[in-house]
Amino acid sequence: MSVAIRPANPDDLSAILALDPVARREERRHDYMSKAIAGDRGMDVRVLVLDDQIAGHAVMAEFFGHPFLERIYTGENFLRRGVAGALMANIEGQFEGDRMFVSCNESNQAMRTLLVARGYKVSGMVENLDPGDPELFFVIFRDALDAAIEAAS
Repeated sequence: MSVAIRPANPDDLSAILALDPVARREERRHDYMSKAIAGDRGMDVRVLVLDDQIAGHAVMAEFFGHPFLERIYTGENFLRRGVAGALMANIEGQFEGDRMFVSCNESNQAMRTLLVARGYKVSGMVENLDPGDPELFFVIFRDALDAAIEAAS
């Protein structure tokens, strides 16, 4: 089994969109990913390639001057195989600054569990983005991340 994490390029767009059922019916998601891959607003997209197939992707952006994991997605056929965790570890090992933010819907129990397991703390909540499903914001500070990386070594 071969695994690689690399920057996304325009040729990856169709494979990235194929993972996401929402993207198949919402042009807005297609436009968002296309702009993200092009580096719009400083965004950075990384893909995890598993045995020559894109299994997931992550979109990094900025949130009030801090790194922000704006989107992370694992294809349905690749769930529970460590794709999101590997993408997060890659991002955490490369971000600059004293903290990094990420958000997810309150209903996204799998992501919430992953974030807590990786040492992220709840930082706040925004309601009314998705009706009835608040967006939870999490933060991890550089010193906590460095300690976790050192402990894992």
